[in-house]
Amino acid sequence: MKSTSKPKIWRRILLIVIIIVWYKILFWAITLDSKITINQWDNFQTFANNLSKLEQLKIKFYLFSNKGIDLSKIQVGNYYFSWSYSPSLFIKVIKAWPQTDYSRYTILEWRSIYDIDSDLTKKWFIQAGEYISFVTDPSIISKYIARYDFLAQVWNISSLEGFLYPDTYNVDTEKNYIDQLLYLQLQAFKEKVRSKISNNIQSFPYGFYKLITLASIVEKEEKNYSNKSTVAWIFMNRQKIWMKLDADITLCYWLRMPYELCTPSVIVSKISDKTNPFNTRQNAGIPSQPIANPSFETIDATLNYAQTDYMFYLHDSSWNIHYGRTLDEHNQNKNNYL
Repeated sequence: MKSTSKPKIWRRILLIVIIIVWYKILFWAITLDSKITINQWDNFQTFANNLSKLEQLKIKFYLFSNKGIDLSKIQVGNYYFSWSYSPSLFIKVIKAWPQTDYSRYTILEWRSIYDIDSDLTKKWFIQAGEYISFVTDPSIISKYIARYDFLAQVWNISSLEGFLYPDTYNVDTEKNYIDQLLYLQLQAFKEKVRSKISNNIQSFPYGFYKLITLASIVEKEEKNYSNKSTVAWIFMNRQKIWMKLDADITLCYWLRMPYELCTPSVIVSKISDKTNPFNTRQNAGIPSQPIANPSFETIDATLNYAQTDYMFYLHDSSWNIHYGRTLDEHNQNKNNYL
């Protein structure tokens, strides 16, 4: 009796051990809280290397039991795991393709390429000057001219300023940041501006590029949307009689600096410089290119300018605008509000 009972006991013990191991393999979760990056030449083993020996055994057993699963082609990218996974869920995450790291970046209406470059540099997305170089690179411009007809309309374009639409964008941090941002900006311009004004451009007397250029000045000169169409008309009136626009902010563009650095004292020190082609106090006419990237609302207000008798305007210390029909009225406004 004793000789036959011992094998039974050992068989029971062995069965219990097998059940425990089986339970661990099938039901105990894989614990993983990390990002695993798969590069071009990596394979499934890269994932396995981040697991313990027991967890690797679980995965091997799961794959053995499910021979139809094909992990021969793993998509390059970042895979995120947080805490606990069954073998089936672990494989499901891998087969669901990698997740992308996006940064959310907002460009305001009044910004020029110098402002954008400075801001991107401060946020550590680029090295200083990279964005400026990219959007003024003839080869880059040529590439996008072939893609967007609104760029092809501009003769001898040397910068994409004016078409880099101000908006909030999600940019993949794992790819070329500037190239993506530029594409998103131009695509936004196409969808949010070009498609909406294409039927009305012919009504603007100075052409499409001058429209964008003048809108960029209006964007910088007037913050209140309700006043933009009137300010646009004042510039139109002045242009018509070849009167100087007298928009001080334009001279800053030639200085190739962010607008926040072009303070009133800088403007005053440069106001007499006739060699600055963007100095609209010294040189008549609309500048040769945009000085910022205007919103659709400002472009629309410029295109649909409000015809009035006004020829002058100024802002008081509270940024309220005051119009004048004549130089005498304008001088009176100076005395009253400045």
